[in-house]
Amino acid sequence: MMTTQLEKGSLLGESRTKVGPYTIKEITPFGLKIERNDSGQFTGAYTANVMDSLTIFLKNDGTLDWEAKSLSYTKEGDLIVSHAHGTGRMSGPTSSTVEGEALLMTQSPKLSWLNNKKFRVEGTGDLATMEDRVKFFVL
Repeated sequence: MMTTQLEKGSLLGESRTKVGPYTIKEITPFGLKIERNDSGQFTGAYTANVMDSLTIFLKNDGTLDWEAKSLSYTKEGDLIVSHAHGTGRMSGPTSSTVEGEALLMTQSPKLSWLNNKKFRVEGTGDLATMEDRVKFFVL
């Protein structure tokens, strides 16, 4: 489905990724900073492969701050980049929930309606399965 008529609050799509290599960058009295790379699929208003680089600061109280930079590419060769950030919390021994905001950009004429649009993101992560699911909603 390629459309430019997404209404505020509507679902753009969902990203499902597998957690890849990660590095513990810092350990402080307040928590630890982790960097990791994920890859997977985005499905919804378009379908694409996704590569993410994430920085997560996991605080001692179980809350976290995160930032993600992503590159998505369709079978037709269209590239979409995004920058997202937000907050979250550990919701179980191996699970987390996150929320935040993403900005998407592309040089693809077909997907140009994505340019400079902001999206609310809501996601879950599972360290037991090493999988993340993130939904993007139009702001």
